[in-house]
Amino acid sequence: MTFEGTEVRSLFERTLDALPDGVLLTDSDRKVVYANRAFSELWHIPAQILATRDDLRLLSFVLDQLLDPVCFLREVERLQLTHQSSEDEVLLKDGRIFSRRSVPFSEDGALVARIWIFTDITEARSASIDALTGIPNRHAYSRQFPRYLKAPEEGLLSSVAILDVDNFKRYNDHYGHAAGDSVLHQIGAVIRSHFTNADDLFFRIGGEEFLMASRARAALDAHTFFEALRDRVGNLAIEHRGNDPFGIVTVSMGLAVFDGPQSAAEVFRHVDAALYRSKELGRNRVTLAAA
Repeated sequence: MTFEGTEVRSLFERTLDALPDGVLLTDSDRKVVYANRAFSELWHIPAQILATRDDLRLLSFVLDQLLDPVCFLREVERLQLTHQSSEDEVLLKDGRIFSRRSVPFSEDGALVARIWIFTDITEARSASIDALTGIPNRHAYSRQFPRYLKAPEEGLLSSVAILDVDNFKRYNDHYGHAAGDSVLHQIGAVIRSHFTNADDLFFRIGGEEFLMASRARAALDAHTFFEALRDRVGNLAIEHRGNDPFGIVTVSMGLAVFDGPQSAAEVFRHVDAALYRSKELGRNRVTLAAA
């Protein structure tokens, strides 16, 4: 990609510098060609790093700010020599969330450059976070879950579970709603720590109901994964006298495992039926939906 004359290039750079989004332009060798002012501000890049024009040092500075630098770099490397566009989100250690978009530039069929656009969406995403549990809410579920089901990962199965706190109304009636809120907060923390892959999803979809999704290589792996989650909640050992015969807070789950794109409504129906079956069988268990 070329610019005819310094005047045109100057206009191009001034235009990009006026944008609120962070813009990074790299060539086919992944070397930085240009970074606008907003890019430097979003990533808090010191002037001395920019002045060195050291691509590896710049990349290292960016990666050090990320919760999942391996996933971030994997996507960069995957796209580098392709003609694909992409859009995803990256999480920073300081709590910010960036939207990351990438568009390739070609000349005569050959990839010559790629533009990366970063937008701080932290405030917008905060409206999609449940304040009590700290995990995405039903609004986020309605936006993200259908998209997840339409984009299965090759070679992996998708597993979806609905978790319900057993006899939660009895808990609130006996211990009070403040104690009930504390239970939900603790379960939210367990869920957040249990799901560690970048494409895992989890949402609070109702009062004491959570929906979660993860990739697995086999149905048995998925069942084991969610059984471990059920066990972790039990290990909190929160007293619950109204939850016989266990005497502690427990959870029931319905689970479905499938391959290929799916309808969100159909998946929910199957998982919800499996959850109902878990309750029929005595609660505190994970039940796999019928094929």
